Amino acid sequence: MSIRIAKKQDAHDLAELVGSLSHYYLEDPNRPLPEWFLTSIQPGSFESRLQSPDYLNLVYEEADEIKGYIAIKAASHLYHLFVSEELHGKGIAKQLWQQAKSMQPESQSYALRSSLYAVPVYLKFGFTKSGPVGVKDGISFQPMTLGKKS
Repeated sequence: MSIRIAKKQDAHDLAELVGSLSHYYLEDPNRPLPEWFLTSIQPGSFESRLQSPDYLNLVYEEADEIKGYIAIKAASHLYHLFVSEELHGKGIAKQLWQQAKSMQPESQSYALRSSLYAVPVYLKFGFTKSGPVGVKDGISFQPMTLGKKS
């Protein structure tokens, strides 16, 4: 197992990982993903983020398979944090989070929109709820922040 910088070649595997977890962020897991979200998790969208200097992208690999992914945008927005379902509760999200933070020591605060399922994980990381639960096209989210706002 290892954590490394994500590469353009990882885009397809990342799209599969994130897509496989969609039932955790839909209000009704039987509904299809909204088009705007589906587009954001296609391999081409991942390729764009992986090549952008605005994002830090890390993957967690086990047996040469990507099992976790974190993306930090503009050094302060936790954009994505996903771990393969069979590895939930094994500390992989925490490892990815700690590695990403260590690579951006200048960052003093972070914000995110958590799936309702993942709120307990972010609370353990020290995030706090920063607003009411929102819903957009069937996707529920909890705004959260960590650290001081400047």
